[in-house]
Amino acid sequence: MAGLALAGPTAAVLAAAGDVRELLTRTELDRAGALRSAGDRDDFLAAHALVRLCAGRLLGRPAHSLTVVQSCGRCTRPHGRPSLAEAPGTGVSLAHTRGWVAAAAAPGPVGVDLEAVDGRPLDWRAAAQACTEKELAALRAAVDPRRAFLRQWVRKESLVKVGAGTLDEAARLDLPVYGREPPRWRGWELVDWGGDGVVGCVAAREETRLRLLG
Repeated sequence: MAGLALAGPTAAVLAAAGDVRELLTRTELDRAGALRSAGDRDDFLAAHALVRLCAGRLLGRPAHSLTVVQSCGRCTRPHGRPSLAEAPGTGVSLAHTRGWVAAAAAPGPVGVDLEAVDGRPLDWRAAAQACTEKELAALRAAVDPRRAFLRQWVRKESLVKVGAGTLDEAARLDLPVYGREPPRWRGWELVDWGGDGVVGCVAAREETRLRLLG
């Protein structure tokens, strides 16, 4: 069974999802309600709805029949890696940034991340903490260093979400500086996408055969 990823603008996802109160759990709705920004609340709700739509399409089940739970494995707070209560063997992942959301589902580990590209200059100090020397050299040569950095960052974040590394050691994730070929790293396939205002990436095992829609 192939893996599946979906991405789109927050407003479009919310419109497609219908009444999110019928999809999300009370815990998720409470978490969204605690966010101060209306935009942040919409992004949260859309991402948690989209991961159900994505998993439902993969499994051939209605989205409202799936319950998303999150746990870090270290405390009782509802945060950390998501999973499906009804299909714990199916990997799921979700992400949101300003005005955009993404989700992925696969028969094994899967991770998705995305970042808004806002035109600000690159923070080179932050880049030095997250990138290898080879990556930094590529950023210095890039036409748009910040976009190039965010492209590498979402790749690393997606690998972190599948357990291939941690954010504390992002600079040790020695990703090649990819060209047009589909990127791979130590048995993981990385599927990129992006537009004028966003870049994203999905990571899964090479044998998963990821499909990106939206």
